[in-house]
Amino acid sequence: MLTITVQSFTYEGELPALNQILDAKRRVSRHSHWNRYNEWKKEETAKILHELQIQRIRAVERYPVRLSYVIYVPNRRKDPDNVAAGAMKFMQDALKLGSIIKNDGWAQLVGPDGTTGDAPILRVDPKRPRVVVLIEERVDAGAS
Repeated sequence: MLTITVQSFTYEGELPALNQILDAKRRVSRHSHWNRYNEWKKEETAKILHELQIQRIRAVERYPVRLSYVIYVPNRRKDPDNVAAGAMKFMQDALKLGSIIKNDGWAQLVGPDGTTGDAPILRVDPKRPRVVVLIEERVDAGAS
């Protein structure tokens, strides 16, 4: 018998899109050797980790795990693929850093069907941009 356990958490706010991340990596701060991306990632990761704690998201026990995303953006100014790539990058790195997942590699995230989860769903919500992440663990009750 197959049992599926799903955890869900919501990050309130808008995460950087891929083009913003790439642009930030190219720009080096005047006052340090760090580029803006490193500062940005540190800030956003801290916020995500805080949400993971508040929402009591527990560590995954069985792999591979499927991650699915619903991304709410304030408008349609950014390309959907850039929005999804940026949100997924920041979320997966934070899940790893927060020890929710062991790693964000193939063995942990790619299931036997070759997918990492559902394709990200993008919606517009001008008043409340956010990212909802579903963490799905499949447990075969017949396996020991």
